[in-house]
Amino acid sequence: MRTITEIVIHCTATRANWMADKPVEDVVRELRRWHVEDNGWSDCGYHFVLHRDGTVGTARPVGRSGAHCRGRNKGSIGVTLCGGRGGESTDKFSDHFTPEQETTLRKLIDDLKQKYPSIRDVSAHNQWSLKACPCFSVREWLG
Repeated sequence: MRTITEIVIHCTATRANWMADKPVEDVVRELRRWHVEDNGWSDCGYHFVLHRDGTVGTARPVGRSGAHCRGRNKGSIGVTLCGGRGGESTDKFSDHFTPEQETTLRKLIDDLKQKYPSIRDVSAHNQWSLKACPCFSVREWLG
């Protein structure tokens, strides 16, 4: 098993209603299609996908390095939130994401930290790349 030291939070940069009526498995399948067919990757770049209703989908197995944050994939877990289209890095969580996603994200972070005690940091994609993703400050949101 690889050593995991970080969780990197992302967003899908999709509209709030994108696939909102579909189960999270369909969302994961569509993200995987984008990453494999459009980018030529071997799988979805993220490990976990948080749907608008708060359900969690598993994409890439945690045992495999992700393809979500250049230079940080080897030791991290990539988690993406559905939504965030048109957002800025200075926005608030609630500007783009649901209360259900917030509850689930906080629980997932806690669960992953318990399962992988080597995790020392939870960061945002925008800390490592010139992108707005995930359209809020993870550091401020975590408190």
